[in-house]
Amino acid sequence: MDAFLLKQVIAELAAEIPGTLVSKVHQPGEKEIVLELWGRGEKRLLLSADPELCRIHLTTRKTPNPPSPPRFCQFLRKHLEGMRIAEFSVAPYDRSVRIDFVSSRPDAEHAKTSLYAELFGRHANLIYVDDDGTILEPLRTVSDEESRIREVVSGIPYRPLPRPARVFLPDVTRDDAVRIFASGWEGIPKTLLDNVAGLGREVAHEAAARGRESPDALYEVLRDLVRRYEEGDFAPGIGTLGGGKRRILPFPCPAAGFADFLPFPTANAAADAFYAEVAEAREIAVLRQQVKSRISALLKKERHKLENVGGDEKRIVEGMQGAARGETLKANLGSLKKGMESFQRIPLDPSKTPVENMNRYFRLARKAKGATEIVRKRKREVAESVYYLESLEGQLEAARTRDDVIAVRQELFSSFPARVKPSAKKRGARKDAPRPVIPQVEKVEFRGYAILVGRNNVGNDRIVKELSAPDDLWLHAQGIPGSHVLVKRPAGKEVPREVIEEAARLAILHSKAKGSRNVPVFLAEARHVSKFKGAKPGLVRIAKYSTVSVR
Repeated sequence: MDAFLLKQVIAELAAEIPGTLVSKVHQPGEKEIVLELWGRGEKRLLLSADPELCRIHLTTRKTPNPPSPPRFCQFLRKHLEGMRIAEFSVAPYDRSVRIDFVSSRPDAEHAKTSLYAELFGRHANLIYVDDDGTILEPLRTVSDEESRIREVVSGIPYRPLPRPARVFLPDVTRDDAVRIFASGWEGIPKTLLDNVAGLGREVAHEAAARGRESPDALYEVLRDLVRRYEEGDFAPGIGTLGGGKRRILPFPCPAAGFADFLPFPTANAAADAFYAEVAEAREIAVLRQQVKSRISALLKKERHKLENVGGDEKRIVEGMQGAARGETLKANLGSLKKGMESFQRIPLDPSKTPVENMNRYFRLARKAKGATEIVRKRKREVAESVYYLESLEGQLEAARTRDDVIAVRQELFSSFPARVKPSAKKRGARKDAPRPVIPQVEKVEFRGYAILVGRNNVGNDRIVKELSAPDDLWLHAQGIPGSHVLVKRPAGKEVPREVIEEAARLAILHSKAKGSRNVPVFLAEARHVSKFKGAKPGLVRIAKYSTVSVR
């Protein structure tokens, strides 16, 4: 949020908010607080000291709060709730906001306090002070060891950050414009940001583009920006660059590359809409990373199990040779003596008698025979778990919305619940119980045929168990985690080849083989596809199938 947009936001707040009562304080994020205000209807004022998203504006977005309020939130609740907002002010061409609060209650600890919102990127902070300017509580404490510029701790006088060494926009001279212009066209936006205080990145690019002809043109553009700021000539909105990236702007900036511009009636409305998108994208990214880390950890564990099962198989193969070796020793007992280390390339234990060596091999063979089915079953189970986790990995990569990511998390938690201590399990059994995952099935019409595509494993199960008729055609990328695809076959009709090929393309498109060429696809009648006992969502067995290859 640059100085231009911030001025308009504060002007709107100053006209609408003074006199409202602070009814509640929330701290939904580590560096973000929300003040619930009463007076002219219910309003929510958000203040964020997040280095990447520092801002202040009214918001309609409600976010969950932590189970217990952080220290800063507790302090504000104790001192600020019940006070009224008296005034808003912002330092000219700067990003330091001051909100004054007053209270007429006789039992109030302070009759007047202020909250400074310093919206300076990595130096952003929220600092609550009393009427004398003494810091009562900062969101972020800064010791004298951490900063040589300024200490921020409770009990000391508040001091604003010193003015930057850059020239403030209204003080820019023609000589400054000449010096900035000399940096060359490609360097002007960066030079403006490095040398002129009060400009945001987007406005700097707009000024550079409009003033590219000469130093005088650049100077006139900068003076026009000063006029805009002083007169409040703003038209806030959200601009979209050619690559699709969106930015909040104090006014249209077509010269900076913003081809599309969505206007808003107020700067607060524009900020609320824009930062809601950004916050949601960040939440999705964090949630996606958490789920991805959990899947990766489980995959590593299951693949390690698969390696161990492979080692068991090798030992079983060696053990099964024991029967033949035992028979060889049995037929040659007369030729064997204690102390021999081998016979006909059969290793012997020199400390055992010939009969003991023979019995040892027969015993190994019996043990291997008994373990064969157990190991095979175990290998199949672990391999299915690996395949299932890889399918969830693919679904997570394809997830676009928050609901999509949550659906993957719910399914993962249902199949691989987190371990909890017995006491915690009893207390939180209801709360921690996973919610049922909603099946996601997409319907595609092609050449008059309905094609169903499972968008998650529960949707894949629904296709197999509920939506398929025996004569329908089922498709799936061969040996690769992905979606089940079902072509609904009308009674007595054959499905055209082009429909089957389109369904096969959809199977590849919704699999981990997306983008690959010549991927084989299973094709089977739905009667030959079935779930098996204990199968995880999306896992099936195919009794009879053919293979389709599409380019």
